[in-house]
Amino acid sequence: MEVKTVRHPSGQNLPILLDDDGLPIPLANEWALTRRDLSPNTLIRNLRELSILFAWLFALGIDLNACVAGLRMFTEAELSGSLCERLRMAVKIPFAQVGVASIKQSQKVAVSPLTYKLRLITVRQFLGWCFRIKMGSLASDDPALVRIQTHKDHVDQILANQEISNPPQNKSLTKGLRDHEVLALIWCVDFRNPEAYGINEHVRFRNFIVVMIMLNFGLRPAEVLTLRVDDIEFGSVTALRVFRRVADPDDMRSPRPRVKRNGRDIVVQVPTILRLIEEYIEVHREAVMDRFGKDHSYLIVSDEGDPLHGNSVSNYFQIIRERFKDQLPANLTPKSLRHTYSSKTERDMSERGIPEDERKIVLAYLRGDSSTRSQEVYISGEIIRQATAVQSRYHDTLMESFLEYTSDGSSADETAC
Repeated sequence: MEVKTVRHPSGQNLPILLDDDGLPIPLANEWALTRRDLSPNTLIRNLRELSILFAWLFALGIDLNACVAGLRMFTEAELSGSLCERLRMAVKIPFAQVGVASIKQSQKVAVSPLTYKLRLITVRQFLGWCFRIKMGSLASDDPALVRIQTHKDHVDQILANQEISNPPQNKSLTKGLRDHEVLALIWCVDFRNPEAYGINEHVRFRNFIVVMIMLNFGLRPAEVLTLRVDDIEFGSVTALRVFRRVADPDDMRSPRPRVKRNGRDIVVQVPTILRLIEEYIEVHREAVMDRFGKDHSYLIVSDEGDPLHGNSVSNYFQIIRERFKDQLPANLTPKSLRHTYSSKTERDMSERGIPEDERKIVLAYLRGDSSTRSQEVYISGEIIRQATAVQSRYHDTLMESFLEYTSDGSSADETAC
C-alpha cells in the first residue's frame, strides 16, 4: 500500500490511498475528502495511518463493509489483541513477522507512544465515520440500526481503553535561541560575511532576508514562502501582511507551502529591515527573475527564479549548522527562529508588567494562532527563566556569606568541620 498525491484542477493537492494492486481504497479516500479543510500533510499522515488498518484487515481476511453493516462483529481480541498491537509496530515490519522471534533485536519494532496515540486516534475517527455513514443510510425503524449502533459503541469503547498517556519528557527551558546565539546567527548569514553560504550575492542576500523575516516577525517557514511582493505595503506605515489564500494552480511546489492558521498584519517599524527588504525586491530578486525570464509575484525566489521550495529552507539551515558548527547550536532549525521571536516578545511584555491573559492574546495574534492555550509554553518558559535568575541570586548570597566567614580568620578546614 502507498499514498500518492494528485493535483486537483483547482490547484489543490489531494492524497489518495492505493492498495497493493495500485487501486484506490474507496472508504479511506472518501473519508479523506471529507477532511479537505486540513492541510495536505495532515491528510497524508492520516492515510498512512489507515494503511496499517487496511493491511491488517487484508491479512486477516476481514470484510470491513460487512462489519460496518452488522453482518460480522469485531471481537475484543481482534481489536485490542491484534489491531492495536499492529499499531504499536513500525510500518517497515511486515505483518507476518509481528511477534516472530526471528526479528533482530537491533531492528526498530515499537514506535513511540505519541505515534501510537496518533494512529489510534485516526483509526477511531475513521471507524466511527464508517458506522455513521452506514446508519445514515438506514430508515429510523430499521431493526439493523440498533445492532449497528451497539456495535459502533462496542468498537469505540475497546479502542478508547487502549489509549495511553504520553510519557514525561525532559525539555529545555526554551525552544528558541539565546541572545549570544542570535547574534552569532545574524553574522553567519550576513550577506557581507565572506563565509556566508550562497553561489552569488543575490542568493546570499535572499538567504539573509529569509532568516531576518522569520527572526524579526515570527513567521513560519511556509508563511515566508507564500509571501507575495504586494504583501509588503510600503508607505507611512509599512506593514507585512500574511494571508490565507486559495490554492494557486500555477504553484508547482510539492508539498505546497500554505498559511495554516490565522493571517495578520504586522507593522514594520525598523528602518533597517525596511531598507533591506526593499533592496532585495528591487535589486536581487529582480536580477534573478530577469536572468531566467520568470514572471510571478512570490517574494522569495530560488536560484533559478522559481518560488523557493520548503526543502531548500531546511537544507540551508542544515548547511549553515555544519559550516558554522562552532558558532551555532546543533538544534538550530527554521522553527527555532519562530520560538525565539515568541520568547523574546513574551519576555519584553512581562518586563513591562502586562498581565498574563493579555500577553497570551497578543502572542496569539502576532503568531497567527487560533488559541491562546498554545502560548502557555512561552509563559512557562519566562517563569522558569525568572525562577532560575532568583535561584542564582540566592546562591550568590549564600556563597558571599561563606566567603565573608572564612575571611574573618577561620580556615576552610575549620569551616568544613
